[in-house]
Amino acid sequence: MKKQLLSAAIAVASLAGVSQGAFAHAPNVTPDLQVFMSGATAPDKALAALFVSLCDAGTLDVFRDDPSATATKGRNHNAYFCTVNSTNVPNLTVNGTPVASAKILFHKRSQGGSAQGVNPLIDGVAIAHMRIDNGNCTAVAPATNPPTWNCAATGANLVNVVSDAGVSDVEPKLFVGPNKPSNASAVNPAQADAVLQVIPAAGLVFGVPVTDALYIALQKAQNLLAAPNGTGNCQPGDYTDACMPSLTKSEVATLLSGQIKRWTEFKVGNASLTDLVAGMTYTDNTVTPAAVRNVTPTDTKVRMCKRIDGSGTGAQQYAKFLNNPCSSAGLNPDWPGSNVAGPVKHEVSGSGDMELCLTDFDRGTNTALTVTSTNPDVFNTANNPGLVRAWAIGNQSLENNATHARPYRFIKIDGVAPTLQNVFTGAYFDWVELTYQYRKAISQDKKTLIEKIAKDAGAPSIIASVLNPTFVHPFGASGYLANGNVFPFTQTLDLNAPVNPYSHAVAGSLSNCQVPVIRSSTNTNKPL
Repeated sequence: MKKQLLSAAIAVASLAGVSQGAFAHAPNVTPDLQVFMSGATAPDKALAALFVSLCDAGTLDVFRDDPSATATKGRNHNAYFCTVNSTNVPNLTVNGTPVASAKILFHKRSQGGSAQGVNPLIDGVAIAHMRIDNGNCTAVAPATNPPTWNCAATGANLVNVVSDAGVSDVEPKLFVGPNKPSNASAVNPAQADAVLQVIPAAGLVFGVPVTDALYIALQKAQNLLAAPNGTGNCQPGDYTDACMPSLTKSEVATLLSGQIKRWTEFKVGNASLTDLVAGMTYTDNTVTPAAVRNVTPTDTKVRMCKRIDGSGTGAQQYAKFLNNPCSSAGLNPDWPGSNVAGPVKHEVSGSGDMELCLTDFDRGTNTALTVTSTNPDVFNTANNPGLVRAWAIGNQSLENNATHARPYRFIKIDGVAPTLQNVFTGAYFDWVELTYQYRKAISQDKKTLIEKIAKDAGAPSIIASVLNPTFVHPFGASGYLANGNVFPFTQTLDLNAPVNPYSHAVAGSLSNCQVPVIRSSTNTNKPL
């Protein structure tokens, strides 16, 4: 078996024009087991990190969709192909037979967000996943570690299958109302219980990202800036806890529900926010060479970079800020808006597209694609054809942009930054417990692997060593906290084994509509 793998890898490496032996699992290697997962984009970075630790050393090849020269690679589809042994995955089987190791090909579809890991599984609906075996993948050169392939993912390069498993930012039963994707019905709770095995996972911190220019405008409005722009101690764009501007929960809800047409309506004292920063400039260091930009936008309409219906990132934001669908009185995030009067909604697919949308309005570029038609969701409408510079807000998990490579920053909510410490102490509310779920009808071979992935994704040691190290922002560490209903928590936050004492699964099963509380238990180390 090893000789066959090596021969295939050498053959493909030679065809790709890179050094022989660079690829362990090339596209023409036949897997022993394939698993198809769909859903949330937020855990994508975590899944990629997990496979590095899950696979035998030197056997992992990574495949990602490559839509265009300017788009983010891997934003809709990724695949991981490697050898996994029974030490790393106990009870590993192929066709029901125990094996010492197996070649595993794991497909992850992110397009459409969390609901694609929920509704199609319940309804048994086949959705598109990326193939890697159709001559559609090209090795990245020079060689990377792990080896990486860019793959065309349209037409015959997609295969329609019912996903084996899904991952969602919130529990499956929350995919109703504004969270129902266009290609599925609203989740029926009884049917979900009958079809799915749901595994609550770690809590993930989310926040409200704003374009850099809006961030600096809010700094100015809240008198955080030093002279000549204020009497504070911060420079424009400073990203420490002390220099982060804040919006209240009610102010964010006002924007999310489409109540404000233009930023000129947003008053600071007797002045509009736009007038307050007239003439101010800042240096954008996210481009080379750095560019000097005006803080005041060329277009004052409120721009909302919004995830498509079915996104778990959107679902958590609507639950936390709009009380929708948690209450029949919840506010609606699906307002029509106006391209002429404002506000304007820009509906994008994944977290990578969210970054492109925010980038477009800060830089005055036009790289993101927004929804054109639904069922199926098609994204080929230009995001910013007028190349305007505008202030925009969005929704995003704190896994993103820790190094500020993109021109947007997170803000505080009610004066509290989106950090692990603030979630741990109950001070920051915008976080949810993710779930992994699989169809009960799939083989035990697949269940074993999926359960291992879900378990490792939520283990404090894996969170600390594999996931959270890249989610440290200038204002503090963020990312994931293990589930305090499963793992013991301590009196103070231990970043080497971060466990959240608070939970949304106290009164009955997991519901991210619940107010998180610390469960009554024998653990007396409650950090209150």
